[in-house]
Amino acid sequence: MARYQTFTTVGDMGAWVSKLILELPSTVRAHEVSSALFNVYVERIDTATGKVSCAKVNFDDVAPLPGCGYVPVRDAYVCDETGKPAAEGTHVALTLPECRLTKHIDSEMMGSSIRRMDFRVTQLADILAEEPDGYPVMGLVFDECTGDVCPQLAGWHLDASGTFAGIELNYGWFEPNVALINAFRAMPGFFHKPPLPEKLPLVIWLHGAAEGCDPYLSVAGNKAVALSEPDIQGKLGGAAYVLVPASPTFWMDTENTGQMNDDNQSYYTKALKALIDEFIAEHAASIDTDRIYIGGLSNGGFMTCRMIVDYPDFFAAAVPACAPWVAELSTDEEFAAMAKTPSWWVQSDDDPIVPPATHFKPTWKRLMAAGATDVHATYYDHIEDETGVYHDADGRPTRFIGHLVWINVYNDACRTDIDGSLVRCDGFPVTLWQWVGQHTRG
Repeated sequence: MARYQTFTTVGDMGAWVSKLILELPSTVRAHEVSSALFNVYVERIDTATGKVSCAKVNFDDVAPLPGCGYVPVRDAYVCDETGKPAAEGTHVALTLPECRLTKHIDSEMMGSSIRRMDFRVTQLADILAEEPDGYPVMGLVFDECTGDVCPQLAGWHLDASGTFAGIELNYGWFEPNVALINAFRAMPGFFHKPPLPEKLPLVIWLHGAAEGCDPYLSVAGNKAVALSEPDIQGKLGGAAYVLVPASPTFWMDTENTGQMNDDNQSYYTKALKALIDEFIAEHAASIDTDRIYIGGLSNGGFMTCRMIVDYPDFFAAAVPACAPWVAELSTDEEFAAMAKTPSWWVQSDDDPIVPPATHFKPTWKRLMAAGATDVHATYYDHIEDETGVYHDADGRPTRFIGHLVWINVYNDACRTDIDGSLVRCDGFPVTLWQWVGQHTRG
């Protein structure tokens, strides 16, 4: 029995195993290793049943697919125990493609599931070990996993829970490494900056219908980890806390029935506000209460609307993405409250889940009528890959279903207003998260 470690990457389509790091019994040299030496088989296990999963993996899958099979090896190289390439060593890294069989999560629209990944790597040919004291590495089967590494989850706490306004909620949160950031900012040269302020912003990010219950789903089910990465953190002033609550059912659940209702109400409103208040109190020395931002996707976009309606003087800015708010069910007083919070909306014209004709467009019209001033909306014809990572069979950028506007939110690709013009602050063009980071309550 030989051992391996998984290396997870969180991309636009969620978390996937991008690398396996194999432990070898002897030192081997880089030129002795190639991808042809290894065969990789995986079983994606349903943790509830202990059996191989059979489910839809992506939103647009037509039918359930078995969660087992062989995965091609893109590359193999000698490395250290962290996966860093080396001229010689006792570890080999296998890089894997992002595909159905390497996904940590089956993503269905109304509820996603985390899968346990059981790999079996078979060595197909001998590897000559480093002389003089080495011996050939041969016939190994790597089937014992020693754990997973995901650098993008550094600083995240994903096992928090509590009872808030009588309702138990799980939640995840990100804590920036202030000492490390300040050390970097203090380095002489082009990047020299003053130290961070004692109190930092807080971003509350609310998941969609598929990513509730488990904070890992809420953070890694799509790419909410982007909120903790250097690009967006820098645009929020250099560092920010991130709080990701996990709804036990749906944010759009009105009476705790486990059903999603399209009536602008939520069973979880008071509990969510109590969680936010308690989190801020626990980090009172570190969080700037004038820079509390809230946003979310789909179900979470709705809840963002609900929160800025019910607590209009609390948040410094809001980001509702593909938000299913029903304008005709909302009063003039609610829109007047909503208009008080600066907001940047994101919507695609071809969204089949939250059609703009029945949600965004009438909401935007009444928001304008309510006198909203510091509000923007990036309105897309459709959503396609802008990163160069995802392509269709003809090599063109993948065109996603129109509901997935959060891809552009996480990649901070939103720059235009409802009329197609660039959004500006103080005369300068800004991205969505640059705009958010410039807001202070009041």
